[in-house]
Amino acid sequence: MDLRTLDLTDDHVLSQAYAIESAATRDARPGWMPLGEAARIAVWRADNGWVVRLTGAVEDRQLIGVASCLTAEDTPDTSWLSVSVLPAHQSRGVGSRLARAVEATSAQDVTRFVASAYRATSAEIERLLHSFAAPLGYAVATTETVVELDLSAATLTPVAPVEGYTVSTHLGGVPEPLCAQVGVLKGLVDAEAPNGDLAWQPTPASAQEYADEVAFWGSQGRTVVESLAVDTAGEGAAWTCLLVAADSRRAAQIEGTLVLAEHRGRGLGLAVKTEALLAARAHGGVARVRTSSDDQNVWMRALNDRLGFVPVESEVLLHKQTARVSSGRTPVWGTP
Repeated sequence: MDLRTLDLTDDHVLSQAYAIESAATRDARPGWMPLGEAARIAVWRADNGWVVRLTGAVEDRQLIGVASCLTAEDTPDTSWLSVSVLPAHQSRGVGSRLARAVEATSAQDVTRFVASAYRATSAEIERLLHSFAAPLGYAVATTETVVELDLSAATLTPVAPVEGYTVSTHLGGVPEPLCAQVGVLKGLVDAEAPNGDLAWQPTPASAQEYADEVAFWGSQGRTVVESLAVDTAGEGAAWTCLLVAADSRRAAQIEGTLVLAEHRGRGLGLAVKTEALLAARAHGGVARVRTSSDDQNVWMRALNDRLGFVPVESEVLLHKQTARVSSGRTPVWGTP
């Protein structure tokens, strides 16, 4: 078996990598529906502030495994890793070799590697940790629970206006004057929620970065649904974002929800999330909605319970530190 760097300009190679990633993920996550091939390849090729490196495992001239290393240009100390091996070739050490090889492709500034994994139960997460992640030097940074809402059957009641605030909902991006405000709120989502040992720092997006991200999602055939609450001064107080997949068989994904600390306790989280879900239902093509939150985020878990979300998967975030604690940043395409 040979390990080699994959050419991001080679359509055939990336098509093979997509097929391997899809097969491996379906094996680990029964019922999972991937992004379409073109949309997934667009992520690897996107010029969006992330440096992407792919490494492949080749045996008998066939690609049997692929690993990715992604590093954001504004947080060069953190790389996100992903490893996929065809089910027929698992338990042979292919994944471990790929992980080590793709780590070696990261820049010298990288001081921490982060990865996430999804399984049906926490027991399966434990087996993955002990058999694969721990021997590679990875430890649990935090755990999350993935929840799902049957949007077609959910009982959603519009929330009465919250005194002193206005909630608006937008498809395909917020109006230009609000882009910078939403960029700041987006950058606070991971930093202000419980995140275990990840120690995320704020990563605000500029108005242009926000607009570029919305345009990229649109190029993938996905529809962005955002709800924003502003106070009487017109300043953003709460925000949520939901991505409607191009394929209605794939669950829509809530990318993030945030209420600024000084505006909490007024029901704004429920207001923006409910409005986004109602807008997604009205838009059509959405049967299910998924999201996840840290297991220590009792506020968000209670909010999701109230809306009717039910647990469907366990997620673990792993990290391996090589030096100082990293600032980190979550990949812009969110949960796969």
